[in-house]
Amino acid sequence: MGPFPLPEVLRRHPVAWSLAATFAASLLLRGLYLAGAPDRDWPFSIFFAGDARFFHTAALELARGREGTAALPYHPPLFPALLGALYRLLGEPQGSALPYKWVLAVLGSATVALCQAWWRPLLGWTWSFIAAGLYAASFGWLVLSTTYSNETLSALWLCFTCALVLRGSTLSWPTALALGVVMGLGTLTRAEHLGLWPFLLFYAWTARARSAPVKPPSPGSLGLRPWALRWSVAVGVSLLMLVPGAVRNLGTMRELNARAPLLEPLPEWVPVTVYGPLNFAMANHAGATGGFTPALINQGGLNGQLEPSLPEHRRLLLHGYAQGLRWMADAPGDAARLAWRKLDLWMDGLRLGFGVSDLPGGLVGERAPVDVFVPDAGFLKWPLAALLLAGMLLSLRPAFAPFQLLALVVLHRLLITLAFFGYARGMLVVFPALLPLLVLPLMALAKRHAVVARGLPAVLGGLLLLLWLEAAVLATRDVPRRFMASGSTDAANGKLLQDDRVRLWPKP
Repeated sequence: MGPFPLPEVLRRHPVAWSLAATFAASLLLRGLYLAGAPDRDWPFSIFFAGDARFFHTAALELARGREGTAALPYHPPLFPALLGALYRLLGEPQGSALPYKWVLAVLGSATVALCQAWWRPLLGWTWSFIAAGLYAASFGWLVLSTTYSNETLSALWLCFTCALVLRGSTLSWPTALALGVVMGLGTLTRAEHLGLWPFLLFYAWTARARSAPVKPPSPGSLGLRPWALRWSVAVGVSLLMLVPGAVRNLGTMRELNARAPLLEPLPEWVPVTVYGPLNFAMANHAGATGGFTPALINQGGLNGQLEPSLPEHRRLLLHGYAQGLRWMADAPGDAARLAWRKLDLWMDGLRLGFGVSDLPGGLVGERAPVDVFVPDAGFLKWPLAALLLAGMLLSLRPAFAPFQLLALVVLHRLLITLAFFGYARGMLVVFPALLPLLVLPLMALAKRHAVVARGLPAVLGGLLLLLWLEAAVLATRDVPRRFMASGSTDAANGKLLQDDRVRLWPKP
């Protein structure tokens, strides 16, 4: 018997084909972006430097099996471990980071496709494809998923987290174990991922309460104790995932304490990272800007280099939370203004547009320290912020109850932003939860108006297809686009300080 005609195959396996098509389209656009990028061979991007230098160095040490001198566990370990595995598998970089960027592009494209799969029951076929197209074409994600950025890995774990929790208010044992593993991996990528647990448990509890009066008890339904047991096991598994790293960090912390026996000892039990108190203090003081600034570290005289043997730095590592809270209590007005500044910087992530030209914002703007490029033009920021707020409010309606989980994820990121730094990339990293909330008001409007239901998806889909066409045209140019940059320079060699604010614009 011959193979099925293509339409019949599509009818028999629509989900598999939608996954494959979404993945392929997303990867194609990332490939076209890299083809026309002047920085495609660099381990970082001109639009996002971040911690690329650290990730590269740590990956080299892991690939070579070298044990460096004991250093503070400041960066979560999973992304450097992934990069180190790539260096072992593909060989160490030989003048180009392009092969490793391609792997990260595959990872980012897979995240888009997997998101589209669990968005479909929430949004339907049409709107889930629109949301996936927006994710795939997001300029911010074209940048982050083609450079050394742990946001790419973090978004994957967030995608899995949301998908597993939305399977139902009761967890099967396999789902509970899988959720625990994913939450553990997410925490080893970005420590704040662990803080999602209260929000996930709150959603699961309310979802269980909503379903209880509707569905009569059945022999297979879970009582309170079995329900609590499964969720407790999921939390326990995520914590167990942190134990090997904590044991590894134990020796490091003991060695660091032995180097400075006269100073107050650092905590020996560090499951992931020590950066919580330090970052809180750096984010909340009289000279804080709302974004990242190493001003408090610079007071130690090491030009932003953290040295735990210095009393000033040791104090921040141990008592940063108390120091930051004390400043807030002493200057509540300044603290309130700083909180708004953080939110404003976070919402700048909505300025970023779509396609390789970042439409409609364009490619003239600034890259803040340890953050992604943000265009000067803010056409999208407030309209998208209004859509997001509308989506979060709509999630309170019983008909859209599953969206409450996504609203809670965004709320978690908002609270993290208020406590620490206002990063535009902090908005991008919650795209798996954010995009359905942005689409929800449009979907609700379409349900009420037939003209909108027919026309709006077609218009949005057509505009998205034009972004792929533009990327293809630009990728075929003989010379990639060039950019100009200005900012603070190193007095010794005159080079731009990549960790400082950098202004960017296309070269004429």
